[in-house]
Amino acid sequence: MSDLREWAHIHIGGKNIMNKKLLALLAVAAMGISIAGATPQTQFNKGEFQLDLGASAIDHDVTDESIDAGHKWNFDGGLTYALGDKTALQYAYHGLNVKEDDELTSDNKMHEVNVIQSLNKNFAVYGGWGRLSGDDFEDTNNIAQLGVIAKANLTDKLDIYGKAAVGTKSTTIWEAGLGYGITEDLDLSAGYRYINTEINDDQNASFKGAVVGLSYRFGGSTEEEPMVTPAPVYTPAPVVEQPVYATPKLDYYVQSIHFDVDQDVPRADQKGNLEAMVTAANAYPTAKIKLLGNTDSDASSDYNQKLSERRVQNVAQYAVNNGISADRLVGIANGENKPASTNDSALSKANNRRVDVYVNR
Repeated sequence: MSDLREWAHIHIGGKNIMNKKLLALLAVAAMGISIAGATPQTQFNKGEFQLDLGASAIDHDVTDESIDAGHKWNFDGGLTYALGDKTALQYAYHGLNVKEDDELTSDNKMHEVNVIQSLNKNFAVYGGWGRLSGDDFEDTNNIAQLGVIAKANLTDKLDIYGKAAVGTKSTTIWEAGLGYGITEDLDLSAGYRYINTEINDDQNASFKGAVVGLSYRFGGSTEEEPMVTPAPVYTPAPVVEQPVYATPKLDYYVQSIHFDVDQDVPRADQKGNLEAMVTAANAYPTAKIKLLGNTDSDASSDYNQKLSERRVQNVAQYAVNNGISADRLVGIANGENKPASTNDSALSKANNRRVDVYVNR
């Protein structure tokens, strides 16, 4: 007992300060051992048990009371059974005894039964029943509680964990610490726990202090499902058809038909160019005749687009009127987007007001 007293908290100015030896103990527990699955668990292996054995140094406060209570080391323990890979059933016991002037002043304890549901490797939620009783309690506290567990790897040999819960009877519980794995199935953990709950209609009591423990896992399924190799699927080689080679058709320029400013009817001097179009079409009776309408850059882009369409339509109408089948005609309206010359002079703009005629053969 004398060694335990040396590690207990001491009081300075009414505040609890952890003795350096206790800090050293926790530091040793937190520095030398690899982590394989520190307490508490967030993942499970169906059929596996985890046995927890530990100790806690409990300090004690009561609402509206000044208590000069020292720390007392208490037994901590529990057993967890994995019902499946995502769900486990857990029992836990926490001794909550405190002392004053080396004498036992209150004998308290807590039992928990929880169902834990894993969400992923880092998070789990739990819910269940807790029973707190002892000298400080007017009546036994039977509480319903809900909580969350979080765990993260700091390195491949070190985990940090935290858990928090709320319950009936104005109960709040949280714990945080570090966990390390001595072997794949044996872990060491060190942390700090806080429990606050109602002890009568007017007061709450808090039990808080450092916790250290060992966790050992055994049992469970370790067999891996056999790998099923799917039967090969044979796909027949595709039948490659021999290509049919044909001479590609090309566009051959015939003539350009020009227009006055903002006009969709060819200029009077363009009759010869129109007749050249008809002559070329008759010379190649199976060829397509392409008519590409263009404008200068005066007016808006939308207006010029529609103007080039009307110019193509009027030239096409001339071709049809002169015996060219309409299904041989291909009209393309470029608007102002395909100028033959710059639009910086009257002559250049005149060159751009046109319908270009091509024979596709």
